[in-house]
Amino acid sequence: MSIFAFHLALLALASPLLWIIRPHRLSFAGWIAALPPAIVTGWQLLQLPAIAQGQTLAAEVVWSPALGLALSFRLDGLSLFFGLIITGIGTCIALYTAYYLEGNPRLGYFYSLLFLFMASMLGLVWADNLLALFVFWEGTSITSFLLISFNHEDAGAERGASTALVVTGLGALAMLAGLVLLAQSVGSYSISTIVNTANLSETPYYTAALLLILLGAFTKSAQFPFHFWLPGAMAAPTPASAYLHSATMVKAGIYLLARLHPALHESALWFWALLLAGSITMILGAISTFRHSDLKAILANATLSQLGMLVMLLAFHSEYAYLAVIVGVLAHALYKGPLFMLAGIVDHAMETRDIHRLANLRTIMPAATVAATLASLSMAGFPPLFGFLAKETLLETFHHFAEYDNAMIGYIGMGVGALGGALFVGYSLTFLWEPFFRREATVNPAHLHHAPSFWFVLPALLLVVIGTIIPLVLPWVEKGLLIAPAGSIAGEPLDAHLALWHGFTPVFLTSLGAIALGLLIFWQRTQLRMLFAFAPAWLNGQQMYEWCYRQSYALARLVTKFVQGGRLEGQISITLLCTVMAVGYALVVQRGFSELQIDWSNTPEVQEIVIALLAIVAAIVTVRAERRLSAIISIGVVGVVVTLAFAFFGAPDLALTQLLIEVLTVVLLILVFHRIPPRDHPKAPRLLRIRNLVMAVAVGFMGFGLSLVAIGQPYARSISDYFSLNSVPAAHGANIVNVILVDFRGFDTMGEISVLAIAALGGYALLRASRMRRLPQTDLPARPNQPKGKGHDA
Repeated sequence: MSIFAFHLALLALASPLLWIIRPHRLSFAGWIAALPPAIVTGWQLLQLPAIAQGQTLAAEVVWSPALGLALSFRLDGLSLFFGLIITGIGTCIALYTAYYLEGNPRLGYFYSLLFLFMASMLGLVWADNLLALFVFWEGTSITSFLLISFNHEDAGAERGASTALVVTGLGALAMLAGLVLLAQSVGSYSISTIVNTANLSETPYYTAALLLILLGAFTKSAQFPFHFWLPGAMAAPTPASAYLHSATMVKAGIYLLARLHPALHESALWFWALLLAGSITMILGAISTFRHSDLKAILANATLSQLGMLVMLLAFHSEYAYLAVIVGVLAHALYKGPLFMLAGIVDHAMETRDIHRLANLRTIMPAATVAATLASLSMAGFPPLFGFLAKETLLETFHHFAEYDNAMIGYIGMGVGALGGALFVGYSLTFLWEPFFRREATVNPAHLHHAPSFWFVLPALLLVVIGTIIPLVLPWVEKGLLIAPAGSIAGEPLDAHLALWHGFTPVFLTSLGAIALGLLIFWQRTQLRMLFAFAPAWLNGQQMYEWCYRQSYALARLVTKFVQGGRLEGQISITLLCTVMAVGYALVVQRGFSELQIDWSNTPEVQEIVIALLAIVAAIVTVRAERRLSAIISIGVVGVVVTLAFAFFGAPDLALTQLLIEVLTVVLLILVFHRIPPRDHPKAPRLLRIRNLVMAVAVGFMGFGLSLVAIGQPYARSISDYFSLNSVPAAHGANIVNVILVDFRGFDTMGEISVLAIAALGGYALLRASRMRRLPQTDLPARPNQPKGKGHDA
């Protein structure tokens, strides 16, 4: 087992174990939960020196080479960078969760979901196979849905979780199609092979693959016009919000775009799609922060804004852009994660997150105030914090593009970036000032619901300290931590350097101007809230999603009513019609008859004619029979005639098996129909009888055509010889039919038995439900918190 599989298994196995030990009863549960991700983080840190030198670590377990199925892992600069964020912040979240959900009996369940999500996310960034990446991608969608809907009694949580699952799930399906097209263009599902393929934009499937992959990435990272699901997902418990929406799930789309950047960036479609979607998302998200007073809602929309900034940067092909993406991802994780945690701490302590009802918390939460100050100033981009470096690299990207590529786009980009930076300053200072430093409040801060302990604040404080220290030690950490992953995006090693100070450059002066404008926005925040409150509601996309959801539901009901109208004959007709169309297409359009070699000179024997006539007569009697017993006997005659055919054509074992099946079937049908009450048989309408006749003729011709194709193909003698020769010595059975069913094709038989068992269980459930509906309502157990006698209400 590879070292990658070991660490993924460690996180996956920690999931049920943390549920079993009932951590809500343990005072040190958080430290136990933090141990598995800390171990994985430690192992990744040990790989940092080798990765900084350009080395990679790879492992592969091949499943089906012909289909391209392999569980491949590869650790390079980019995957190590995201892996460290996932497990490093995951360690702090695991510790924070124990205090946030202290005493909650569902703490173990939350931990199990958290660690399954962590394993899925880690597998996603480590995967070197497109199909494996998609499997882990879907794992993050499912586990995030469960995490968001953790408080399932809350209608908002259920709605937010379902919206997130629908949007990201549909995007994932589109992405899967794009990944398959991309792999077919290259001839490999290996990601490392694809990113090293030159001139991929000249392949015929490039445009379709690019559009589908962008759709998956945009839905996952909540880019316009799919940005509406992220604020609703904030109904999740704060540990889930802090982890999913600052460091992991929403970064999956960013990772995918960064990983495939060397292969897909060559076209104008890539450039304009990312530039426009990212810039619109950045501005819309920043503006939306001023429309909310809930701390988590402010952070959610701020996350939208910063994700848009990262997507916008990935539109460019320069080392400045690659460094800006890496610095921006890390800076965002190190200040947004702590800010979410602090929002949860405030809510935990004051029982509200409304900034209008909070003030002067610095006097009662000094440690939280220190963490909030450093994180908020970093988000605002004040020097010398990490957020300032992220803003500088963003503006440097546009300035470089203006100088060497396109001046108009570059300077417009600098303006958009400066405006976004100013809005960052405005909502960052609002988040910090209103609850922690403002003196007026409706709620008296002296009346705490639950005073936060130092250990509760420690995870947030630890991340803030790391984010504060990194800019001060850049020369020692930049090569392995920042430049190596930027080189992975570029597709080649980078010889770059990062620094906090480059002198009084146009970029630095633009950054100062953004801060000054941001201070003005903060000063006029009340007027801006009033202004942005009149923004059209359709800008957030929620109304469009709800309209599409309603129309899809109406269409589904219409299709269901047509396909499953409640009448068995109608459903069977549709199934047979689809089968006839598919087989007819294969036989006629695909020229299934073109290579037939049938000898028509042989005349049929007398017994063959008799058998055919008996089968036809019995079938007609079955259809025309007025009584059920007559129809059952006639259909039994059809089966016996088929048995005679098997016997005449030299298949006694098959004939014996067919005879036993026919006898058992007839007996069962008689027993079943004997218990069913008789019913009238009104004459079917003329159109219905014509439809049935046409369907019967079509199915008959389909069977005839398939039979011709079967007998006209070259006879595969080796297969029958193998069964005959190995039936007795290998399977110890003289009845070849039974041996084939039980041994040589045992898995097929097991599948058929499973289908029958499932059908039997379904029938039993329907019969039991029918009996329960006939019981008096007072005999049914009442639901929790529901008066007895109303348990049957839906």
